[in-house]
Amino acid sequence: MLSGAIDAAAFAPVFQTFLHGTAPADLDCTASFSGPDSALLSQPPATGKPWSFTVREGRCEVVRRSQEGEALWRITGPLGFESATVTWNPLRFAEFYTSSECAWSTGLGLSLLVLRLRANVGLVLHGTAAEVDGQGILCVGISGRGKSTLARLLDAAGATVLTDERPVLRQWPAHAAGATPSASFRVYGSPWPSSAGFARNSWAPLRRIYFLEHGEADRLTPLTPQAAVSRLIHVATIPWQDPVLLDPCLATVDALLRAIPCAVLSFRPEPAVVDAIRADLRRPAAGTRS
Repeated sequence: MLSGAIDAAAFAPVFQTFLHGTAPADLDCTASFSGPDSALLSQPPATGKPWSFTVREGRCEVVRRSQEGEALWRITGPLGFESATVTWNPLRFAEFYTSSECAWSTGLGLSLLVLRLRANVGLVLHGTAAEVDGQGILCVGISGRGKSTLARLLDAAGATVLTDERPVLRQWPAHAAGATPSASFRVYGSPWPSSAGFARNSWAPLRRIYFLEHGEADRLTPLTPQAAVSRLIHVATIPWQDPVLLDPCLATVDALLRAIPCAVLSFRPEPAVVDAIRADLRRPAAGTRS
């Protein structure tokens, strides 16, 4: 729920289905946009330090800075981020983002989502997510590995593409005590698409994780959880700056890779890759692995 100095109607069309979706939310955050914060003007510039995370007495403060090191905005809230207060630099914020709604769509909202998921066995990743014949897949990789291309191929083949840029995953059913290796996961779309423009307010039960590579033929190479860790870390949005923030994310990564089969997917940018994915999904999962 958003309140304060923000106009929900001013968000880009891609956000509207997420702001006004009919499905009930299973994880809430009350975000109050409290306006300009003169205290940010007095913070010394920190060139080369675009983010700062401060954890103290059960609360967290996140400050985003410009390339020149000037503070642009600040999020504060309890470690679980059930609620948050957003304030901004009265001089620099508007010239950098033009509006609160623009800031939300270019990093602020995504940052708050990452913080909220951290305490609820969830992650935001860099990749494509889709529902293929009722089963969810994550196709992840660094820029240039073909995520948007694969999203278009999946869409053309009748799959439901949830996102081609920022998939969200969460353990389900939720466990208040934290991640469990045998847990199931859901994968969700988000309102931050890439060049293919896919952003669907929906979810699917996650069944496979594919690490994308270009190849001369379509080929799937299974990975053990241990082999998949370093690959997933590179495409996960994780606050590394404080162990209090980091450790729950690493526990989520561990539970995810133990529960969901992973493979390297080398592929050509042709429709046959979707057939390879469908064939893989028809194979029974090997079960929980250690």
